[in-house]
Amino acid sequence: MSITALGYVVIEASDLQKWQDYSRNVLGAEASIKNGALELRIDNRAMRIRVEEGPADDLSALGWETRNEEEFKSVLKRLEEQGVEYQLSEEIAASRGVKAIARFTDPAGVQCELYWGATQRSEKPFVSPTGISGFVTGSQGMGHIVISVPDAPTYESFYSRLGFCVSDYIDMPFPGGVTVPVTFMHCNPRHHSLAFASVPSPKKIIHIMLQTKNMDDVGLVYDRVCKAGVPVFMSMGRHSNDHMVSFYMHTPSGFELEYGWGAREIDDDWVVERHDAISIWGHEMKLAPGAGTHE
Repeated sequence: MSITALGYVVIEASDLQKWQDYSRNVLGAEASIKNGALELRIDNRAMRIRVEEGPADDLSALGWETRNEEEFKSVLKRLEEQGVEYQLSEEIAASRGVKAIARFTDPAGVQCELYWGATQRSEKPFVSPTGISGFVTGSQGMGHIVISVPDAPTYESFYSRLGFCVSDYIDMPFPGGVTVPVTFMHCNPRHHSLAFASVPSPKKIIHIMLQTKNMDDVGLVYDRVCKAGVPVFMSMGRHSNDHMVSFYMHTPSGFELEYGWGAREIDDDWVVERHDAISIWGHEMKLAPGAGTHE
C-alpha cells in the first residue's frame, strides 16, 4: 500500500490573470478563479493544477494520491516509521476538494499533501476551450514533475520507502562538459511521476508535464505557442527514456512546462536502464533555464 499517483500540483504565482489566459488559450485547460486561487481542469477531476497568488512563482505543494482511506493510513504509518512529522487539515482538504489530507515536508523541503477521495465532476465533463482531444490521466495521475534537490540518493531512498520504484537514470550532458545525473521514478504505469536532480536552481520546480491523447494536439499547441510569442525552452523532440514526443515552454512563472504525447508505459517486465542522452532526436535548447518570461 503506497502512493499511487501525482494527483495535483499547487503553484504560487505572482499573476493569476496571466496564468488564466495561458491555461485557457495555450494549454487548452479549463481555468477559473475561485476563492482567490486559479483552478485548472484537464479531465473530469475538479482540479489538477491549483495556482495561488503569491510572490514565489514556484512550486507550493505536491498532491500525492492514495486509492482509499486504508492506503492513506498505511502511507502515514510509513512516514511515522521514518520519523517524518505530518499534520492533518480539514481546512486544506476542503480547499482541495478531497476527503482527507496530511501535509508533510520531504527531504528537499517540498511541501507535500497526501490525500484520498478527490472530487470527480462526472456531471460536468471536461471540455477544452481550444479543442484539445484530452489528456492522459486516470490511474496515471495528472502528469509528472521534475524537481531540484540537494541530495538525490537521499531523495530516492525516501520515495522508495513510500512505494516509488526507479524507472531509469540519465547522465544528462550539458554544454561545457558538465554531466548531471537525473533519477526517474514511477508509482503507476506512467514512466515517471517524479524525477529529480542535484542541480543549482533558483526554483524548486524544474518542470511539470502534461500528456495529450493525440499527437496533433502537441503540434497545434506548438503552433499557438509560436504565434503567441510564448518562449520555447526546448524544441520538439523524442526522449531517450520514456520515448515521449514533446517540447518545453516557459510558464508565466518562469519555470518550464513540457507538453507531450506518446510515452511508453511501465509494465511487469520493466528493466531499469541508464542513458547517456536526454533525447533520441530534437529537444534543442533555445533558451537558458529561467530566461523566458511572458510579457
